[in-house]
Amino acid sequence: MMSDKEIEKQNFLCWYSMYATTDDIEKANAINKPAMDRLLSQYSQDIEMMHISRNLHEKLF
Repeated sequence: MMSDKEIEKQNFLCWYSMYATTDDIEKANAINKPAMDRLLSQYSQDIEMMHISRNLHEKLF
């Protein structure tokens, strides 16, 4: 069973990397900047790894 933190991480990373547009991210920052800052700071390494792997995948295929 996943903890609340693990669920939060999975949900945020999925939303941020797959579904959120630039406008969505800007709106989230405007509505709740402290939470967005915390999440981006907390999961920045995971976000960077996803960007690197996505770029590598696009170059290979």
